[in-house]
Amino acid sequence: MSANCENVPAKKHPPCGKRCHDHDCQVELCLQATKSFHAIRLIQLGARASLVCQVTGLEKTVIHRLYRQLRGYPSPSGQLPFTDTWYRENDLRMLQATLIWNLYQRFLKTKRSHARTLIDVYESYAELVDQPLLDLSRTVFVPQMITMQLWHERVCRCCGTVFLESIVGRRWTCPGCRLYHRYRCVQCGTRLEFKPTGRRRKLCHHCRDTRKHPTTANRFPEPSLPPVETSCE
Repeated sequence: MSANCENVPAKKHPPCGKRCHDHDCQVELCLQATKSFHAIRLIQLGARASLVCQVTGLEKTVIHRLYRQLRGYPSPSGQLPFTDTWYRENDLRMLQATLIWNLYQRFLKTKRSHARTLIDVYESYAELVDQPLLDLSRTVFVPQMITMQLWHERVCRCCGTVFLESIVGRRWTCPGCRLYHRYRCVQCGTRLEFKPTGRRRKLCHHCRDTRKHPTTANRFPEPSLPPVETSCE
């Protein structure tokens, strides 16, 4: 079965052919087939059986049997994410979580089923990012953090972009700006020199000297280098 279901085509409408959303079809067998399609695609994207049951609403015995037939081994056990510690440890993870939230809001407007929306979000996220850091389980957990009111949207004071932040967080700059200024001067944007040890620098040498000695820095500006002559020979 794994060879035949390797690539399940996306369905715009239910298998019965009616022009309605996949979760609004009144044909019971059609609705069951649509959930099975979604379950197969979720398993292919890396979801465990517990997550597939939660998203599609199918019985555990059906999902576990389907998982074994597709993968050739039983679904691994373990808890789903229940805290945001893993996300907040890394700015790049929070940056990709913000991207997932933006994609989720966009696909919600299609008014498709919850399973189909999550599939579309994760497939788009994997196409947009070169190295995805969030698997499907952590992707599903991002909208849940908003629903549980543990995260909310903030506007970055540097670039004006809307980003996700914990309700107890005190940062008002987006993860993208934090990653950028980690290697740039926060005042002039000049690339900072590599410092292997000690506290991370935030200012370049020129801005630091200007802050320490503002009068001297204005009186004796740095000399400009003469232009380099180039030959066209």
